[in-house]
Amino acid sequence: MAVPARQTQRRIGVAQRPKLRLRPEHLLCVFVAIVFGVQYFVFRGADVPPPTSTGQGERPSPPKSPQQLQQLRKSLADSLHSANNIHDENPSSSPPADFPPHYTLFSTSCSSPQNWQSFVFFFFAHKVRQPGHVVRIASGCTPQQQEELTAFHESTVSKLSPDFHVHFTPDFTNVSGDNYKYYNKPFGVRHWLEHWLRYEEKVRSGDDAERTEAEDSIVMILDPDMALMRPLTYDFTDSNVLIHKSKRGPPKVKKVMHGQPWASLYAFGDGECSILLECSFWTR
Repeated sequence: MAVPARQTQRRIGVAQRPKLRLRPEHLLCVFVAIVFGVQYFVFRGADVPPPTSTGQGERPSPPKSPQQLQQLRKSLADSLHSANNIHDENPSSSPPADFPPHYTLFSTSCSSPQNWQSFVFFFFAHKVRQPGHVVRIASGCTPQQQEELTAFHESTVSKLSPDFHVHFTPDFTNVSGDNYKYYNKPFGVRHWLEHWLRYEEKVRSGDDAERTEAEDSIVMILDPDMALMRPLTYDFTDSNVLIHKSKRGPPKVKKVMHGQPWASLYAFGDGECSILLECSFWTR
């Protein structure tokens, strides 16, 4: 069938000109490009003070000689020594007579990364004067790992405080046959209760003092990738923590007591407290 030449050209042109469809990923790419472009031009024009030897905006130049490197090391050592003496300059008040025994626990494996995390945990517990005992529960160590970890703890960690301990437990990963490494945390804590604290033994003993001490002890379970910024105790009466809303209402007594445990909510998400804010949520 014959058709006019102009109509044929129009049809061919339409067929050769595909429609442009915008997809969400296209809009996302454009948005990211705009954000980076704005940041580039904003920070490009920022007034950054040049490095000088005196005055504001001073930035030390990297050491260029062994003498300068030695001086830098001495300066860092002096700063660390001053930080270690912070307790002598600001002694904390002693806990009251009715202050219950505190045990701060954190569960780990015997890997090198968690060895470093554990040392940092102990260090900050020392800096903030965390009351009571701080115990690392190490699960599933080989004999060589246990020997090396014990030697490091005795030579370094125990120098920070005689109340810092390490407790070794078997590997509970396959306790239920499903190869779940996080079983080490609850079963490791139970192992510590039975063999280190001897909870059942003290409760069943005829010694009232031992039974009371075991039943009233405060046990706090944290993770090795945490660092204490202030002492963590059973009493939140004068603390600035935010109490999570509950149908039962806020607790009348802001303390950990029998029948009233406390726990922290993970502050992830886009609510009042995000991961970028230093907020503490507590609930009972």
